[in-house]
Amino acid sequence: MDILFISKYIVVIALIIVMLAALRASAYKSTSMGLLGSSIVVNAFAVALLIVGGLYNLEFYRDISLALIFFGFVGTVAFAVVLGGDEK
Repeated sequence: MDILFISKYIVVIALIIVMLAALRASAYKSTSMGLLGSSIVVNAFAVALLIVGGLYNLEFYRDISLALIFFGFVGTVAFAVVLGGDEK
C-alpha cells in the first residue's frame, strides 16, 4: 500500500474526530457556539467528501463539496446579519 493512500484514510478518521468535537462544542447554550460547531461540521464533511471522491475516482463529490462550502458560508453570513440586529 502506498503511504499517500494510507494517509488519506488517516485524514478521514481525523475529520470524523473533528466533527464529533464540533458537535460537542455546538451543544453549548450560546447561539454563536452552535453556529460555529455546525460550520465546522459542514466544512469537515466537505473535505472528507473531497478525499473520498479522490480515493474512488468519483468526480461528482467535488461538486457536492464545493456547494456545501459555498452555501455554508452564505448561510453563516446571512445568520450573522439576522442575529446582528438593528444598526442605528
